[in-house]
Amino acid sequence: MNQARDNIYISGEYLQKNPTWGREDSEWKAKEILKLIKKNNLSPDSVVEAGCGFGEILICLAEMDKDISVLKGYDISPQAIAEAQKNAIERVKFFNADFTAEKNASADLILVVDVIEHLENYFDFLKKISTQGNNFIFHIPLDLSCRTIFKSHVLLQQRKDVGHLHYFTKEHVEWILADSGFIIKDWHYTLSETDRRRSHKIKHRFKKFLRKISFSLAKEMSVKLWGGYSIMIYCQKHE
Repeated sequence: MNQARDNIYISGEYLQKNPTWGREDSEWKAKEILKLIKKNNLSPDSVVEAGCGFGEILICLAEMDKDISVLKGYDISPQAIAEAQKNAIERVKFFNADFTAEKNASADLILVVDVIEHLENYFDFLKKISTQGNNFIFHIPLDLSCRTIFKSHVLLQQRKDVGHLHYFTKEHVEWILADSGFIIKDWHYTLSETDRRRSHKIKHRFKKFLRKISFSLAKEMSVKLWGGYSIMIYCQKHE
């Protein structure tokens, strides 16, 4: 990981800009992760999340799947781990460390949720983490779309507010995972914030309605046209 970029997470600058660290999205992300676990008949005894933030996804996952014995969250941010520690339980532990730098660290299932886009050298990260397990679930935002290409200020806002350094399409994600030694076994899109949030504003409700119709009729076109969606991917390490 890049020391200069890491400083915003270590110093507390990222927390100042994002005081909830995405905690409000943890439950639905855990549900989407569990979908892939169940659909692919996975039965992990141990789960690690690299870049766990406040750790809420692991807390939710532990509650949803009692068969997982050990869940561990790693993050380089001392502020995030301090917050995560408040909710630590016997099955869920948190560590202020870079998981890829931990010697002999491994797990039955490794989660990388909304992390790749923040890393200056994501190829180095992917190649390192590929040696630490056999089963992986990635969640990666698909920021590149027709809308964001024509409205580049949206991407700039993502860069300034939430620290996105890289912007992906579904195809781009597939290429970088293949290049890093992963085999994609299953995947699905996850809905954008616009589609998930309730709003009383007519403008927002109408926009949500149009996106819902578009997505139901042509998922691929809708993702590329409107943007804001993400992809949840189950991978295995290439032997």
